Formats: sequence, C-alpha cells, structure tokens
Amino acid sequence: MPPQPRTPPIVATQPQLQELVDALGRAELVGFDTEFHSERTYVPRLMLLQFATNDGLWLVDPLADIDLKPLVAAMRRPDLTVIGHALRNDLRILWLQFNLLPERVFDTQIAAAFLGHGLQIGLSGLLQAMLGVHQPKGDQMADWSKRPLPDRMVGYAAGDVANLLPLHALLQAELTRLGREEWVAEECAALTDSAPYVRDPDAAFQRVAGARRMDAREAGVVRALAAEREQIAQEEDIVPHFLLPDEMLHTLARVAPVRRSDLENDRRLNHRTVYRHAQRWIDAVTRGLAEPHHRPPGRPPPGWELEAVAALMMLLVNDIAVKQNLAPQLLVKRETLLNAVREPLSTRASLTEALSLSGWRADLLVEPLWTLLDGQLAVRCQRQTSGTLQLRFLE
Repeated sequence: MPPQPRTPPIVATQPQLQELVDALGRAELVGFDTEFHSERTYVPRLMLLQFATNDGLWLVDPLADIDLKPLVAAMRRPDLTVIGHALRNDLRILWLQFNLLPERVFDTQIAAAFLGHGLQIGLSGLLQAMLGVHQPKGDQMADWSKRPLPDRMVGYAAGDVANLLPLHALLQAELTRLGREEWVAEECAALTDSAPYVRDPDAAFQRVAGARRMDAREAGVVRALAAEREQIAQEEDIVPHFLLPDEMLHTLARVAPVRRSDLENDRRLNHRTVYRHAQRWIDAVTRGLAEPHHRPPGRPPPGWELEAVAALMMLLVNDIAVKQNLAPQLLVKRETLLNAVREPLSTRASLTEALSLSGWRADLLVEPLWTLLDGQLAVRCQRQTSGTLQLRFLE
C-alpha cells in the first residue's frame, strides 16, 4: 500500500463521495471503520466513516448534506471484502440507518482470536503485535460531532483504517498456514446476518432489572410495559431507560392504572413521560393484566455426578484449546456442556445435537468429547521433570 496522508481530506460533497464510490468499484478489499455517538439515541448517531483502499484514504462526514446510500450500496458488491476490527457495532449502525449490510466481511479481531491473540484484543495491540505499528488509543468519549474536526482527531480516525489492508494480508497468510481460513470465514459470515442487529420490543422484558424475580402478574404487566417503552423509544429515537427508568415500570406494574386519574393520584408516577404517554401506558397495563407471564418451571439441579462430567468435558475442551492456541470461550461454554449431559447421549449425533455444534466447532470437538463420554479416554495427573503437575488425556 502506498504511504497514506496523516490528515486526509474530509468527504463532504456528493462529487467527492462519488469518487469514493468509484474507488470501491475498483477495489477487492476496503478497510472500514466508523465513529459514532450512542449514549442518548435509540439508533447510534454516525459521526464519521473511514475507508482505506489501495488507492488511498477517505474520511466521510455524514453530518454534511450528502446522500450516503450510494456509498453503503457500493459496500455490498459481492466481490468486495470489507475489513474492520470488532465490526459488529459498525455493521449494526449500517443496518439500522440504511437497512443494508456488506455481503463479505473480514473482522481482524475475530481472525486474531484464531491465532492465539485472545478473544478481544484491541486494534492498537494487534497492530503492534503483527506489524510493529504504534497506533495511539483514542478517547472513547471524544466529541466526534465537532466541525471542523481537530487535526488530532482526523489523524486518529485515519489511523484506524490506514493499516487494515496490510494487517489483513498478514492475518490471512497465517490463517492459510494453519488451515483456518474457513473457520474465520464461517464466523465472519455470521456478522452479515441482520437478525442480531434488530431489537425486538417483545424481548425488551428480558433487559428489565429484576425481571426474573417477578410473580406472573407483575411480570405480565412489566413485559407489556417494556415492549411499549421500546416501541416509543424507537419512534422518538431515545434510549429506552431515558424515556422511563426500570423502577418506574415496576411502579406502574404495582399500581396497575386503568384510567388517567390512577396515574395522577399516585405521586410515585409524577413523571412527565408517564403523563405524556398516559393512554399508551394504561393500554399496556391492560394487556399485561390479561396475559400473566408464567415462567416455565426451572430444571432441577443436575446433581454432583453430572456436574463432574461437565467439568471433565470442560477440562478436555481447555486441553484442545491450548493445543490449538485458541481461547476456550471460542469453542463452547461450560453451561452448554452441562445442559448437554442432562440429555440421553447414546451416539455422536445425539451429542452434536445436544451441544448445537456445527462447522469447525463440531469438527474440532465432537469426536474427542464423544470418545471421553464413551469411556475410551482416560485422564490422569502426570508429574513433569520440573516437579509441576500436568493433566493428561490418554486413550
């Protein structure tokens, strides 16, 4: 890649944007990042988009009077790979604002996790480890709405994408050497599924503090209120908790108002948003009272025997992770193992189904775990020459 300018120009007009769209049309790879504010709005506010191709760097100002849809559409070219670090939040913003996602992405943080760098290495740490490049960490709470942007912030934003293409080349070469390209491709492909980026109002109840401790009546009302709060927050583009705090939902559920006077007569509900949307809260309470939320009965404790089996399985997973230079959390969670051993596991297929494993995870884990559960694998402590103990799995 040719040397990049430290302070590239800001794209703030439609002709300038078209130059970038044309560059994306010629490119096979593009580095991508965003800067955004998400503290007070339902949909995060885009403040800057950064792009890097072999032709140069572009910083796009979404606050300027330009139409960004052609740019986002250009990112969807099937033969263009969008490269970024910890891409999930950036892609979520694209989906929420433009209802579009790239077709092919490569997340350098995910790739690094398959090369022994841990699950959540930051971009600056990865650039230092892979390229020997020092990228200063930015201020997480910097005000990216400033115009004009200070040179310091422009330089930081450009640095976030300037080295993504050479970083991708090194990561891809190492993944190829280890035969893990398909593993990473499988994980990155999941990022282009829009479903996780959509917040379902009916699921908002799960995020209400204390939801698991409510009785069926209160849970039904709070569930309806939380869904209504989520819907209003979407309409008004405000963080749901800023619209109405969780504790106010609990109070509304306890008071269970069925008319506006019920709200006005309780000083605990003296809240402007309660009054402004009074009828919607009352209607939600009515719906909730009609549908108590009965949680399914909890499963009995698994017992120490199954706990021990799951613990032994987790030890084997850890052993596999160490040998593969992977973080164990990337493979399977202990809770998943514990839930699996509650089921009758008589075949490899039943184990695969109980663990909900597919792709590279199934290839890596099912056979050794089945060998363990089938009694063909033993474990013992072995003393090393240094005197330390090591756990060994033996067939």
